[in-house]
Amino acid sequence: MVEAYLAYGRADAQWVRKLWRQLHRHGVDAFFDELVLPGDSVIHSLEQALRDTTAGIAVFGPGLAGDRWALTEYDALLASCAEKGLPFIPVTFGGAPIPPFARDWAWLDFADADPGGEKFDHLAAGLADTLRGGDTTAGLHEGDVLREPPRPLREPARRSVVVCYAPADAEYGRSLVERVHEAGLPVWSVRSLRPGDRLVWTTRQQLRHATVVVVVMSPAAQDSEDVTRMILEAQWHERPFFPVLVTGRSHYLLADLWCADAHAGGPLGDAPLAHLVALHEASSRGRPLPEPELPSAPPPFAARSSAGRSSEVRSSGARSGRVPASFALTRLRAALAEREIEHADLLTTTLLLEAANRLESGVLRRRDAAALSRDLLVGVDELWAAATGGRMGFRVQVGMAPIEGRRHSDFLALSKELGWRVSDDEAVPTYREFAARALDRSGFFPTLRNPRGEQRMDWYDNWTQMALTVHARLRECGVRP
Repeated sequence: MVEAYLAYGRADAQWVRKLWRQLHRHGVDAFFDELVLPGDSVIHSLEQALRDTTAGIAVFGPGLAGDRWALTEYDALLASCAEKGLPFIPVTFGGAPIPPFARDWAWLDFADADPGGEKFDHLAAGLADTLRGGDTTAGLHEGDVLREPPRPLREPARRSVVVCYAPADAEYGRSLVERVHEAGLPVWSVRSLRPGDRLVWTTRQQLRHATVVVVVMSPAAQDSEDVTRMILEAQWHERPFFPVLVTGRSHYLLADLWCADAHAGGPLGDAPLAHLVALHEASSRGRPLPEPELPSAPPPFAARSSAGRSSEVRSSGARSGRVPASFALTRLRAALAEREIEHADLLTTTLLLEAANRLESGVLRRRDAAALSRDLLVGVDELWAAATGGRMGFRVQVGMAPIEGRRHSDFLALSKELGWRVSDDEAVPTYREFAARALDRSGFFPTLRNPRGEQRMDWYDNWTQMALTVHARLRECGVRP
């Protein structure tokens, strides 16, 4: 029988007693201090239980406020679980909030589950199954914010198709997960989080090793910090994307990619689903990824769903959502403040492409330079300089390697000086390996690389053109070291 330690506020004892009974009924031997026999030392019994436990359950209820003993007990339980690498599962009921220290674990919410009712028993059974090593996911929430996880991101037992969506799109997201599952593909989403999982670490682990990243695109996704971070994380790890446009326009970070059109609100059609299966199989085996059959008008890659609605793969010719520069700079500032340097690098490239109205192509041309205002370039540079103590940014780059023209030789000189290349003949590595060579090297970031387009044959020429265009514009705008 699994042994677990129940920590709780004494005013919540009646509710916790009912939880203990249900856990016991489902095969979990939870330590409940009301079971300490008369004459036994309570303190010694608690200490022994903490030493013997194989999991911790921290109950956050209305009776917690002001209970200093319970807070001390929580601290001891959390420290014990962290030291031994044991599951730590927060449980909440009665509208009680989860304290900040516990928010990095997926929790189980009994808010609308009456003790003795069917839902209460269902959640308790799920908690017991999790403690026994099962896969129950009942009662978890979408919408948890990504933060820096511990490293390394070890490979999960099974690589999956990861489905990303905003909480406002949860209904469609869940139906899409079911559709992918029915196709026989391993699939993961935030609904797959089990009680006690590290939210950030597990999410990033799945993204790092995803076979394909499916993104549900909508206005809510466009505004979602979570979706943005998940896309950036997947881009950094060079995962293949499968965007699904449900409403509105393409997500600005994926504007240059084709997408499956689900504007009608129906499930993914058979043809786009077949392409997703092909992507998953190729990615799983390390083979070249198949190209989608980009449609002409009318799109030939359409399929009729069981509801009679069409879902098709198409070029993301529909314009992407425009993100105001001030909002984008706010996101860039947040990424730098959180030391998400690679995320900030990708955001910088996207911000400049957007300013030139080139998100859909992902390429900045020479004639687009005039669209890059001095205020924008200086604003981006100031954020990088402030976040890195003046070691990164455009002014540092200009001071290290001023360019006079837009020749290939100018780019070679620039890239070698900034550490982007080792020599003229070096084969430049993929973005993730490339970014890892920075090692706090002055001037390395921002790199102006666009990893989304690096499966194209001409990606290096596009990168060369963008870097030279931006640096020529810096000179025109009088941006000096």
